[in-house]
Amino acid sequence: MNEDFFLISDILNDSLFGSNKRNAIRYSTIFSFWAQIVGKKFANSTKPSKIKGSKLYVSCENPFVVQEMIMYKKILLNKIRPYSSPLGVDIDDMVFDYKSWSDEQEISTVDDFPKFYDDKELDLQDVDCSEFEKVFLNIDNSPYLNDEQKDKFKNRIIKLQKAKKLRNS
Repeated sequence: MNEDFFLISDILNDSLFGSNKRNAIRYSTIFSFWAQIVGKKFANSTKPSKIKGSKLYVSCENPFVVQEMIMYKKILLNKIRPYSSPLGVDIDDMVFDYKSWSDEQEISTVDDFPKFYDDKELDLQDVDCSEFEKVFLNIDNSPYLNDEQKDKFKNRIIKLQKAKKLRNS
């Protein structure tokens, strides 16, 4: 079952410059907001693994967390919509699994970039924002987000790409 999950690092490393570049950017952006979606209680005991079709696969720390997440599934689907819809990703279902948790713990997530790079380092990096125009257009047209949230989305995408560029240099 472990082969069915894509790690966040795999999405970024393998897909970012491949044919699925737009999806990789969208998925990693959604994953970077995971703590805001699930809240403090579940932020450290769950991690999104992949999005396949309209399903989000989530790795959980143990079976008890899986059971709680199943009870909150409808609420979580409503909470993720403002983050996924502006990016053109429709998530209609969530699948929770605890068996892949140990593998998920070994990788860093995309929202770790502040721990590795400060804003001064990121500001020195140049990123071609034209490759994100379609994603940014979806964000700008989103009825779910206010202007501050739209700017936060765009800045997060740019920072993630700058951090990726720093790691590869």
